[in-house]
Amino acid sequence: MADRREPRRGAGPIGTEFDFGGVKERIVTRDDFPLERARQVLKGQTVAMVGYGVQGPGQGLNLRDNGIDVIVGQRKFRENGKPSESYEKAVVDGWVPGETLFEPVEAVRRANQVQLLLSDAGQKTTWQEVERALEPGMSLVFSHGFSIVFKDQTGVIPPPFVDVFLVAPKGTGRGVRENYLNGSGINSSFAIFQDATGKAEEHALATGIAIGSGFLFPTTFEKEVYSDLTGERGVLMGAFYGIMQAHFDFLRKDGRSPEQSFTDTVEIATQTISKIMGARGIDGLVKELYETHNFQAFADAYVVGRESTAPLFRDLYDRVVKGIETGIVLEANSQPDYRQKLNDELTKIDQSELGIAGHRVRNKRGEGPTVPSKARDLNIYQAVTAGLLAGVCEAQYNLLRSKGHSPSEAFNETIEEATESLHPLIDREGIDFLYANCSTTAQRGALDWYGTFRDAVAAPMQRIYYGKPLANPAQVRRVILSHEMWKAGKQVRDLRPQNQKVA
Repeated sequence: MADRREPRRGAGPIGTEFDFGGVKERIVTRDDFPLERARQVLKGQTVAMVGYGVQGPGQGLNLRDNGIDVIVGQRKFRENGKPSESYEKAVVDGWVPGETLFEPVEAVRRANQVQLLLSDAGQKTTWQEVERALEPGMSLVFSHGFSIVFKDQTGVIPPPFVDVFLVAPKGTGRGVRENYLNGSGINSSFAIFQDATGKAEEHALATGIAIGSGFLFPTTFEKEVYSDLTGERGVLMGAFYGIMQAHFDFLRKDGRSPEQSFTDTVEIATQTISKIMGARGIDGLVKELYETHNFQAFADAYVVGRESTAPLFRDLYDRVVKGIETGIVLEANSQPDYRQKLNDELTKIDQSELGIAGHRVRNKRGEGPTVPSKARDLNIYQAVTAGLLAGVCEAQYNLLRSKGHSPSEAFNETIEEATESLHPLIDREGIDFLYANCSTTAQRGALDWYGTFRDAVAAPMQRIYYGKPLANPAQVRRVILSHEMWKAGKQVRDLRPQNQKVA
């Protein structure tokens, strides 16, 4: 890879400085903190994965495969008395009841390090039991800043005698596991909330490397949860579904079949555009598409995507910071029939015209590619999809940077997590499949916000196709190629383990 690191001199913080589009950041790679060092730090420690839902399996299995002593804390029965699917999954994954699989509080009592991976609502309801089982010198680990930052809503206030830190993988638990198995790794952010032992950062980095992170970047609990909740409701899930639905609906009204409309929206997004974004960035797509006659459509859609959603991101971020979004999640999850209602919502997506068309298009892949693999071969409809996605991504990235988030965090919450973890799940089995594999906090927020993004993009769609040109193609090209986001993206790609070639 291109070496754009600043060498470390003398003792100091662990990590190496890298240039993210002109901004220097300290990043911890596997070279800075090798797996063997992580094993030494965690040697003699028992790590309890409390909660085996979305993140538990991926992180727990990776830790176990890396030689860490791991146990799982998961209830055998749900509150309604029905068997817990998560408990049954833990047994299938090789965790042994009474040996490596326990009730949550018992797991906490047996551990030195407790990774609290219950749902955000679940952390609220079980916190008092967990807190009573904590002892001096233990580590309390989160994968999300929700419970700590919004303590007034959750009641989660750790005692002063434990370390409290965060390691937040930028992807689903399924993605954490699959990237580990294929030899790469999803990057993670880390943050220290409380350092009671003086070893919190070393333990955080060891945990991050041992769960399979490709690299780690520092943040705070506040910045992690603000960017995460915004990203879930925005580009990563809610806005993606919204803009795809808006474009799909427009094409259907314009006379294209359901299969054609799906192919030119979700299929091209996950099969081609996302893969180009992940490998070369939207700047790479622009360089190839610019010389074609469909670049004007891309440029117009890019302007619409960016300008129509920028106000939504400002409002969304404000609601996250004020605790409005978290309040909605906790209230929804407290309802006894919430799980059934959520399943009904996901089924509705699957059985919608867009969902059914998706099944048909994916089934045709065995007959050959359903979309072109090269940017220069995009048709006008597919160029519009690419432009909308690029514009919405820029709007979210700009918002996060304006709120003080680092380039690495803003890029990861906007592009890297989408291309390396989330879009592959949509590509595999559809939008409802992605939602089903994410946390309840992400599910609720994305379902609540997708319609807002859909309507914002749907309103000017007619102008993209039938109005006067909205953008100067040369100017759009210059803006994208010079934008910090895509320069930062080049550094993020260089830092992927497969590109570092680090053992």
